[in-house]
Amino acid sequence: MANIHKFFNCYYPDYKRYNLLLTPMYKNVFSILIVLTIVFQGCKPSQPIKYGLEIGFVNTNITNNLRGLSVVNENVVWTSGTNGVVLKTRDGGENWQIRTVPGADSMDFRSIEAFDENKALVVSAGCPASIYLTIDGGITWNLMWKDDDPAVFLDAVSFWNKTDGLVMGDPVDSALFILKTVDGGNTWQRVPPDNIPKSLPVEGGYAASGTCMAVAGKEHAWIGTGGDSARVYLSNNAGQSWSVVNTPLLSGSPMKGIYSLSFKNKKEGIAIGGEWNVKNPSRSKAYTIDGGKSWVLGTGADTYCSGSCFVKDDIYLACGQMGIDLSQDAGKTWEHVSDLHLYGIEFSPSGKTGFGSGPSGRLVKISIKEL
Repeated sequence: MANIHKFFNCYYPDYKRYNLLLTPMYKNVFSILIVLTIVFQGCKPSQPIKYGLEIGFVNTNITNNLRGLSVVNENVVWTSGTNGVVLKTRDGGENWQIRTVPGADSMDFRSIEAFDENKALVVSAGCPASIYLTIDGGITWNLMWKDDDPAVFLDAVSFWNKTDGLVMGDPVDSALFILKTVDGGNTWQRVPPDNIPKSLPVEGGYAASGTCMAVAGKEHAWIGTGGDSARVYLSNNAGQSWSVVNTPLLSGSPMKGIYSLSFKNKKEGIAIGGEWNVKNPSRSKAYTIDGGKSWVLGTGADTYCSGSCFVKDDIYLACGQMGIDLSQDAGKTWEHVSDLHLYGIEFSPSGKTGFGSGPSGRLVKISIKEL
């Protein structure tokens, strides 16, 4: 009670005089009012933290379009693109090794999965559909899987760990073309079409950044598609079988739908997209809190986005032709924070350092800062 008297002596100089005149009953009431005043003094709403981006450009001296991106940690980053090019840094982006996969100089590697500074997989979009593996830092590459069927178009690659992963592509035989490996990418088997819901007449994935598939936990996976409907395919058994749900994202024609998925964990994630080559399509972003079973539209910046990533806490980024959008409330609201055109964006597991890939050799290093 001494602290209460001190508080009122400070803010109400006549408090002592009034206190002497009060009966015991009123003193109790007055003490309660004092306590409530102090409580409400400490309950003033704090201003939410505002975030922005720090962006540094990397001089690659190449003109290849870069879409594939894999940030292993703050130091080790791989990226890939047109004409079979693969880039790698081991010092956080200060220096980059630039290589072309032998025999693949006409391929477009829109998807890449790196495990460390020595091992990485690249996946080509187009014909022939191909998966290459390096275990010596990109000096040599081995062709691990190939299909010359022009109907096979691969969109994305994702791994749960160093051995178990998936590659997905557009529908073949009325089902998404999904490959699975359990030995680190040395061998691949197609998931039986009977284990995957039948695709719509016009439906497919988008290889715009190699991120229309995401994984989390030990065996959860999601695939986003577009076309007749913007749908999300879900698996909770490491891709062995799938279900599908509709989302409220823009759809109804071949270039409308989900272009990228990012998940914080096996429950919380985002889906972004819109319509390619349309600056401000409606219904371009949505979020889920139940593992993708249901989706709610985000509000704020409605822009076409081709790539996305989880950063930290409840912060997500989405990027595309119009620039970069940021959400700091798990995808519920969005703000446009940069006009820089990027295809893909990804942060390190710690959330400290990110990179973005884009047209004509564009490569940038990104960090989140409080404004």
